[in-house]
Amino acid sequence: MSDALLVRTPVMAYEQAWDVQRRLAALLREGRLPDVVWLLEHPPTYTYGRHGARADLYLDDDALARLGASVHRIDRGGQMTWHGPGQTTGYVIADVRRHGGVRRFVCALVSAMAEASGIAGAAAAEPTGAYVEGRKLGSVGIRVSGGVSTHGLALNRDPDLAWFARMSACGAPDIPATTIAAEAGDPDRERVEAALALALAERLSLRLEAVPLEAALAGAAVAAAT
Repeated sequence: MSDALLVRTPVMAYEQAWDVQRRLAALLREGRLPDVVWLLEHPPTYTYGRHGARADLYLDDDALARLGASVHRIDRGGQMTWHGPGQTTGYVIADVRRHGGVRRFVCALVSAMAEASGIAGAAAAEPTGAYVEGRKLGSVGIRVSGGVSTHGLALNRDPDLAWFARMSACGAPDIPATTIAAEAGDPDRERVEAALALALAERLSLRLEAVPLEAALAGAAVAAAT
C-alpha cells in the first residue's frame, strides 16, 4: 500500500482544472508528489479527445452559450463526453506503472465507479464504462504521459439526462445514459464520493490523506514526509 492524496473541490471550470491536472502530473513525475485522487464537479462542459469530433455534439457554439455550456478538444483518448452538475468527476493523477499498467488501472477506475454507485447489477462493460443493464452510468478516459495518468472518470449521480441527448456519447449514440438516481439509488454527493474514494483506495492499494488542493500543488505532503 502506498500513500496518496485525496482532494475534494466543490466546483471548478473545466479549463482551470485541466491546467491543475497538468501541474499535479508534473509534480508527480518530479517525485515531489504521491498519487492524487481529485473529486470535483464542473459547470456544463462537453469534451472530446483524440478520437472524437466536434460533429458528435449536436449544438453549435451559440446554442451552447444559451445553455451556459462550453466544448473543448482535449488530450485524452476517447470521444465526446459531458461533465456538469450532478456528476462526480474523478481525476486520478497516478504513476500507472505502480498499478499494473494502463489496462489494470482503467479496470480499477471502472469497477470503483460501479461499486460506489450502490446499484445492484452495476458492472464494467464495453465501450469502457460502468453499466446497468446496458445503460451507461459512468465513463473513463485517460491520458498517460511519462507513465503518469491525467483525466479519469465521470460518475452520474443525478444530472439532467437531456445533456447526454445532445451528443453522440463516446461514439455510441445507441447506448442510453443513466444515473444513480434514475436507477433508484442514493445520489447524495457526500455518500457517492466517500464510497468512490474508498473503492479507488482499495483497488489501487492507496492510503489516502485528505488535503486541500493548494497543499497538493505545493507538494507539501511529500515535503513534510521527507
